[in-house]
Amino acid sequence: MRASLARLLGRPVEFPLEITLASGDRHLLPHPDHAHMHPNTRDLILYPDVGPLSLVINPDQIVSVRTRRKAS
Repeated sequence: MRASLARLLGRPVEFPLEITLASGDRHLLPHPDHAHMHPNTRDLILYPDVGPLSLVINPDQIVSVRTRRKAS
């Protein structure tokens, strides 16, 4: 999953993305600037528009990543 996430973060055409965690929580990533992979721990760090300042997510807890359609 880590390699797949790293590839997706490098492709802005794939955004917005919706990430679903094992807990059922869903997080929207409108643009790759809203996330990055930590260089040492390889955790995914999200910077959401609404809510907490940042979220640290272990990629092993991600059960799905899907592209959301852009509004026309």
